Amino acid sequence: MRSDLSRTMLDVAVVGGGAAGLIAARDIAGAGFRVVVVEEHAEIGTPVQCSGLFSIRGLRELELSPPEHAVCGVIRGGRFHSPGGEVLVAHSRLDRALVIERRSFDRYLAEEALDAGVQMLLSARVKHVRVGSAGVRLALPGQSLEARLVIGADGVRSVVARCSGLYSPPELVGAAQLELRASWGEEDIAELFFGREWAPGFYAWLLPKGENLLAGVGVSGARGTPRSYLLRFLRHHPALRGRLSSEKALSLHRGCIPVSLPGRTCAERVLLAGDAGGFVKASTGGGVITGGISARLAASAALQALEEEDFSESFFRQAYERRWREELLKELEAHALLRELLTSLSDAELDRLFRLAIQEDLPSLMVRFPDTDRPSEFLRELMQNRRFASFLQKALLSDGADV
Repeated sequence: MRSDLSRTMLDVAVVGGGAAGLIAARDIAGAGFRVVVVEEHAEIGTPVQCSGLFSIRGLRELELSPPEHAVCGVIRGGRFHSPGGEVLVAHSRLDRALVIERRSFDRYLAEEALDAGVQMLLSARVKHVRVGSAGVRLALPGQSLEARLVIGADGVRSVVARCSGLYSPPELVGAAQLELRASWGEEDIAELFFGREWAPGFYAWLLPKGENLLAGVGVSGARGTPRSYLLRFLRHHPALRGRLSSEKALSLHRGCIPVSLPGRTCAERVLLAGDAGGFVKASTGGGVITGGISARLAASAALQALEEEDFSESFFRQAYERRWREELLKELEAHALLRELLTSLSDAELDRLFRLAIQEDLPSLMVRFPDTDRPSEFLRELMQNRRFASFLQKALLSDGADV
């Protein structure tokens, strides 16, 4: 396969075999174009860098139907813990999200891509990308590939973005997650824990996954490592009461989550999608649904470019950037605002916010607006509450010191 690919001008090279790259490649190959996915790891779906919690609405929007064996659970609500022990529960009778085995999910996407005619090049790290007037050349160890355009879906440290002048250092949240042979609480409830002592700059989580449990922590601007905060959370958080132990761990996964808004996502013959383009929900760290939407829009723009033989940056600004801004920017900005609110509050202020949320029956509002991928309507409705609006306005104007 290597020699065959090296001798041929491909239509599209997709760098990165994660969800965004596979979705974009599938859509383009399905229209009859020659597409290759270049993935640096030996297997699709490995290593795992995601909790696998996907909204059902988001999966439907992307027209994805994961196989039953990949679905480990259904989430209908959340339990939120403030730093001082206030607890807020929002629970619905409706299925809101699926807990999916991420390896199986990515392999399902890979099978769809292969069925559409995508070629896979595994264990292949792209060293450099050079754009010329006739195409794009990708330098790999021992060979090179040429394509009419390239889609960078190669993650937060994207080589495609760096080589094409699109890279700008994002704000990152470091994360660590253990899969434990354990259970906790209700099987349809995800739990989130806030507080600078446990997860500065982000939050910690417990997520039921069939007979197991995912326990994770995200941190930003912390002195210790995400793993050290995770172990401390499991051992010492008052709500856990020592009931969970890292000794029951089946696996440990670590990674970085970009939480900046997208910047430039296109250049001549280049498009960025998924984490490489910054299509991540800043408030939660989730990026499969928003990244998948960006991938489908990138594929649509690529198809249009191939048909019209126009691979200019100005063309992609209209065919891709304008479309994703119309489709996603408002929601990504809403997530960024939510993150800014939570990170600007001191622990004492977070406790006060939780008490206010309980008094004002915030769970009812959360149940009415279940789409966590698109929170703008929820925020708009929340700000109609004068007590919330007043509290949040004062909090944003303060310096976040404990009071």
